[in-house]
Amino acid sequence: MSPSPHPTNPDAAEYPKPLLTVGQQIAHTKSKGITFDLCSEKDAAKHLREKCQFFRIYAYRRNFVKHGGGSRDGQYVGLDFGHLKALSNLDRMLRDALLPMTLDVEHFAKVRLLAAAEDNGEDGYTIMHDYRKCLTEGERSRIDGELARRQNDPYTGQVVRKYLEDIPIWAFYEVVSFGIFADLVKFCSARWEDRFLADIHYQLKNSRQIRNAGAHGACILNDVMSYAPAPRPPASLVNAMNAHGIPKRLRAKWLRSRRMVQVCSLLHLFSCIVPAGSVRSDRKMALACLFEAVDASDLPLENPSMAALLFLKRLTASLGPLN
Repeated sequence: MSPSPHPTNPDAAEYPKPLLTVGQQIAHTKSKGITFDLCSEKDAAKHLREKCQFFRIYAYRRNFVKHGGGSRDGQYVGLDFGHLKALSNLDRMLRDALLPMTLDVEHFAKVRLLAAAEDNGEDGYTIMHDYRKCLTEGERSRIDGELARRQNDPYTGQVVRKYLEDIPIWAFYEVVSFGIFADLVKFCSARWEDRFLADIHYQLKNSRQIRNAGAHGACILNDVMSYAPAPRPPASLVNAMNAHGIPKRLRAKWLRSRRMVQVCSLLHLFSCIVPAGSVRSDRKMALACLFEAVDASDLPLENPSMAALLFLKRLTASLGPLN
């Protein structure tokens, strides 16, 4: 919801979604049937002014149904502002757990790729020559432009300048974008007929979406049950779910959601390629804290976000990161 027009702007009154003051935001939520039993109006006002803007926290209303007909037509059923706060916090904890995992799978995918290059007798340079040959002119131009822009980067510039004329695979994948790296994995999987690398490629694409959402603080749970057309989930993910006893009806339910496909794919890829050690232990701790907060929440179990989080808890325990 947008805030109330600035008094000095004569055109502001024409805006369909004017800027609302915090008081007006609370009045608006009350008009929609949202109560303030779990969180007082005073605490809600403080939260909106200091911790979370209205546009974001109000987005979680999507997970609640509305009355149809009668005196409360269009108002939300059993929704309290405290529920919105709780969902916002659980979503933050989910992002905080998933974002480092996306960085982990990228790192360990690079480790796997270089090990596979060694196993297949590559020298690291020839494969890059062949990779460039298979690209279109536009794709080569895009990569060259990216490398040129990174020459003065304080973190990767030295590597780019050193290898710009003839860059080996181990330097290339450290200085290009996530998308280009995933494309390189696909090329190598085809070159070596490596089905495991091919599967990593497809799951990296899902991981990339979660990384972008997490890095920009996007909400994940506000519309988690949206059934907008989702790509077919990776076969290895479906097979793993089946092998670990996830019933077909649950797989069918949750893998219709694009967001859930991406999250589940990330959890599966993490369980497959991240070895035991401190990284796995750290992510286990973050996930455990998230699911403890889920279990302690007052949110109704039938709420779509709660149902999604409880499914992720079950899936995570089955796949291994919490074991």
